[in-house]
Amino acid sequence: MEILKPSLNDIPAIISLATHTWHTTYSSIISKEQIEYMLQLFYNKELIATQFSDPTHFFLLAKEENQLLGYSHCYIEYDKLKLSKLYISPLAQGKGIGKQLLNRIEADMNELDISTLILNVNRNNPALNFYQKMGFEIIETVDIPLDKFWLNDFVMQKTIS
Repeated sequence: MEILKPSLNDIPAIISLATHTWHTTYSSIISKEQIEYMLQLFYNKELIATQFSDPTHFFLLAKEENQLLGYSHCYIEYDKLKLSKLYISPLAQGKGIGKQLLNRIEADMNELDISTLILNVNRNNPALNFYQKMGFEIIETVDIPLDKFWLNDFVMQKTIS
């Protein structure tokens, strides 16, 4: 497996992986209507292409034999790095791919001279356990309005030395 930076040609694979992962992960947590709304809002080609060209946004792909197994998206928020997305194909979960992506993000943080990594995770998302095992701590409970929906999240934080 290799971890690399994406190109514009990778956008359809990112959208496909996100769609599959969201339906698998969130169908028992939030409504199908909310899943579809959020996928359309956050996973359209134009938005992702714009984020690719923004120097404050960072994407990584985990690929094996040219197949996308997972990806991450972070961006600089004030003096912190925000982990916006970390998705692993449901068929590839539990194989250390998320850990490898996080390790690479943390290594890249040193180059950015940023020591705090933050993220939001749905309070019922099984990934909460993964983030805790990776050293993140819950620092806040938030309910964020998103159109007619709500994001019921924990804000988590990890300090990188």
